[in-house]
Parts: sequence; C-alpha cells; structure tokens
Amino acid sequence: MKKQLTIILTATVFSLLLSSCGSHGGSGNKPKPTLPSSTTYETVSVRTPSHDLSKVDVMETFDDYYVPDYDEPWGATQHLNMANGDVDNFFCYYTLDYNGNQVNENLNYVSTISRPMIIEYPADEDGYVIYEVTYTQTFPICTKEPTSAYNSFFSYHGVGFVDFYSGTKFPVVNLSTQIDSYGVTGNYIQNGKKFHISCYEFRETEVLDSYATDAGDGMVIREEYIKLTQTSYFIVPEGYDGILMYVYVADDTDTPLEKVLEDNTPYFVGPTLFGIDENPDDHVFFGINAPR
Repeated sequence: MKKQLTIILTATVFSLLLSSCGSHGGSGNKPKPTLPSSTTYETVSVRTPSHDLSKVDVMETFDDYYVPDYDEPWGATQHLNMANGDVDNFFCYYTLDYNGNQVNENLNYVSTISRPMIIEYPADEDGYVIYEVTYTQTFPICTKEPTSAYNSFFSYHGVGFVDFYSGTKFPVVNLSTQIDSYGVTGNYIQNGKKFHISCYEFRETEVLDSYATDAGDGMVIREEYIKLTQTSYFIVPEGYDGILMYVYVADDTDTPLEKVLEDNTPYFVGPTLFGIDENPDDHVFFGINAPR
C-alpha cells in the first residue's frame, strides 16, 4: 500500500534580489515568514461548512466497511507520539530540464505543519455532526538550479486520519497536480449497526515570498515560501469521539524521482487498517476529537 504522497506544481518565477536561504544554512539574513500556530477547539450550534461540499474535483464512494472487533482501543496499545505543537516533516523540491531530468540541488528539506483548528457543529441530518479541521503546511523552499530550468514541483506527505478505537484509516483520494479537493462517502458496519460517514478535503495554495540570487555559471539560488491551507470535513454520528490526525515524519527524501512521479495521480484508497506497511513510530498524532 502506498504512503500518502502529494505533489503540487509551482511556477518558476525569479526576482533577482539579494537573498540566500539564510535560515536554512546559507549566509543571508532574510527572515522566514511567521505564521500563527495557535490551536482552537470550538463547538457551535449553527454553522455551515466554509467550503461548498458539493463542488469537489473528485467524488468517491466505498463499499460497506465492517469495522473489526477489538478488545482494547488501537490507539491505547500503540504508544503513539502525540503532538503538542507544530510539527516538522520532510519534503522534496524538483527542478527539471526539457528532458525530464532533475537539475537542482535541494538546500532545505523541512516543512512545518501547524496544529489544527477544529470546529464541531451539527450536520443537516439529525444525529450527525461535522468536524471541520483546518491546518497549514509551510514549505521554505531553497534550491540551487539552472536559470534555464523548464518546470518545477515539490512533493510532500499529506496528513492522514485514523480511528482511535479500531485503527481504521479514513478513506482518502491522493491529492496531486490534477486535483485540490475530494469527497468520499460510504457505510461503516459495527456490531450489526450501519452508519455512514463522509470525508472531504480542500487545498489552497499561497506563495508568500519568492526570490532568487545569481550564483554564477548560469545558476541561481532560489528561495520561495509556499503555504498550503487544508481543510478537512468529517460528517460522522453524534457522540463518535475517535478521530486522530497523523503526520508522517520519517526522512524519505532519498526516494528516486521516478518513484515520486508514480504517485502523481489522484488514486482512491478506501478504509484500511493502519500498520499493514506502516510503523506508528514514523508518525506523530494530533487528537481531533479523540484523546489528545
């Protein structure tokens, strides 16, 4: 099973100003933009989703999923590393020539995911609630590359969500250069009872800053700050309290480019158990409405 890897295209735009990745090992002094990292959990009695859930790039439905029986909650047996603040993880930036060869050198590999902001409110259907989860991921791109570069993109691991009790991962559609939103819906069956869940994801991209410095010999040092704002929606039965968000934090920045490009497709993954080819120690977790 694939780890959730997402890819996004970026425009290669240069402003030849004095700048040199100072906060990532260079000698410059350009500050990294600061972003709010406070976390709030709010319950409101009346609210509509911040996005139109009827307008997504991809909509999927999964077959009835039978929740496995468990003696103890999965999350209580895994010694999960619970996050207390913003979390750093890894990404890679790729600049390609006209033949599709990588021609850049990454000078920074670390992005930052903010603590999520959570709002709970009633759904339209009686007995169901919506959890609206918003978080940001900031990419301080710093790379040495030719001025003649053809195009560029970066890849990163999107967050995932898992049920604290059964260890079932919530269904997803892999975001890619083709899509920035999706919806998934279907039925869960547990102890003979059937209930449906719906999951939605929306991604918005903002370039906070973009600079480049002439490095000579047809090369530039490029520095760019990109912020993704992502909002997830979970429509689940009222009283359900098992949503955990997880972030992949292991360093896999040596993954070959061809492997990365294989994941540039909006493939769908239905509910599956966490841990088939994953190690909880490679992740950190946020409690959304599960134990924090």
